[in-house]
Amino acid sequence: MLQEQMTLPVGAILQDMYGERYRVENLLGKGGSGAVYMVSDRQFGEHVFALKELIRPSGQERKRLLFECELLKRLDHKSLPHVYHVFEHEKLHRVYLLMEYIKGKNLEDLRREQPGQRFSLDLTLAMMTPIVDALVYLHHQEPPIVHRDIKPANIIMPLDGNEAVLVDFSTAKEYFPDGTITIFGHFSPGYAAIEQYSAKSGTDLRTDVYGLGATLYTLLTGATPADAVMRITAGKRIDPLRPASSLISTIPKPVSDAVQRALSIYKEDRFPTVEAFWNALRTDPIEQQEQQLLLRLPDTPLPPILEQDVKSLDTHHSAHPPDELQSKPSRKRVRVSALFLAVLLLVGLGFLLHTVHPSLPGPSTVATTVPRSALTPTSTSILSPTANSSTLYPPLSPSYAGEINDIGAAHTRPIVYLKQIKQEQNHISGNFSGLGLIGTFTGTVSASGIVHFTVKIDAGMLVFDGNIKVGGDIRGTFNAVDRQGQSLGEYGDWNVITPGITAGCYTISKTFA
Repeated sequence: MLQEQMTLPVGAILQDMYGERYRVENLLGKGGSGAVYMVSDRQFGEHVFALKELIRPSGQERKRLLFECELLKRLDHKSLPHVYHVFEHEKLHRVYLLMEYIKGKNLEDLRREQPGQRFSLDLTLAMMTPIVDALVYLHHQEPPIVHRDIKPANIIMPLDGNEAVLVDFSTAKEYFPDGTITIFGHFSPGYAAIEQYSAKSGTDLRTDVYGLGATLYTLLTGATPADAVMRITAGKRIDPLRPASSLISTIPKPVSDAVQRALSIYKEDRFPTVEAFWNALRTDPIEQQEQQLLLRLPDTPLPPILEQDVKSLDTHHSAHPPDELQSKPSRKRVRVSALFLAVLLLVGLGFLLHTVHPSLPGPSTVATTVPRSALTPTSTSILSPTANSSTLYPPLSPSYAGEINDIGAAHTRPIVYLKQIKQEQNHISGNFSGLGLIGTFTGTVSASGIVHFTVKIDAGMLVFDGNIKVGGDIRGTFNAVDRQGQSLGEYGDWNVITPGITAGCYTISKTFA
């Protein structure tokens, strides 16, 4: 009996019903009812799989594992794991699920390694975009599939640079409106909605809205949300779930409010779908500010807008969110013109407009610098439908300084410098120093403010991708790859600013601690 409860040793051989043999290479994790191993194919040693094990499973556990296998076998999404088959070892009283092995770390482990045990808003939303895409895919199956255990520990970030993967479908179910599907009694406190504590109340798509909200709450604040049972027993007292923005002041209020609504105790108060929740997170605070500024605009005519000025203010969403969650169309020029007029008014009053625009889920924005020439009326270069190709690309500053969050390797934040930058339309080059390296970089910048450049290293290259933000900052992610384009396991996010960002005749000086 004792032998039956022990995990399998490295080197143990298992055979499935097809005669294929697998060798245990490593123990990936274990729990009270089993373990997960990394195994290799005995015939083709380079083929590695994950093997999920249940020891002496009950009838319900066996049913759950078979359901998980059949469920995932019929799904096809890049952020969902591939499953092959289930087989049994009668002598050891164990059942196994053979599935794709994803080399990486889960977001819970990665989160705990970060300063403050939390991620930035930009990086959180970038990492979660493929997970939201996967949830939308699941919820649009016929019948819809509810995951019911969304949490950071069930999201794997592959070390090969691919997008995040949602794992552990042992608690998933197919949702029918009549509620006839059996509900397995398993959940994660803090991430489980109140309806998961009772088989009578029934779970639906809004249960995953709660889990997604709880996951974002943890990743952004570093704190697990108060458990749903604790919250509901508080009665008329103050809800023990504090808003995310009250824990981390840099979280925008619209984002905090959206997360708070997703974490509503009662399903009826949450967003009806994951799409609705994600779209609420992507509400544009710049657009809201424009509308407020428009209310203060005078009726007197103002100077005409120069075409190049509009080009420097225009913004464009460049990320690739789920198909169902496509970004809003680019701001119309009439809105851009209104914003520009508002900036002129503020500059005239001696104020500086400097707004940080959180990108959800990673839209790019272009620096809103106001050249002096824009303050003088002119009868030429008036806004027209056509554009000169030389003004399509936002100009970069001669130099930038910032930091790199090296998640994949040292988990440090070294200073990075981009200097002596040269730009010819969309082509950029310059000197790079950071991560212990000194060299040159080459790359491109798009009309919508997407920046891409590479730095050669001995083993291959560092690949940097980013977006120009309002105010001139550039933020993005990086990945180290070898000469074949395979990830070297070093990755993270980065952000840089100009040593002195100018807006009209005003200068913002930023320093690094």
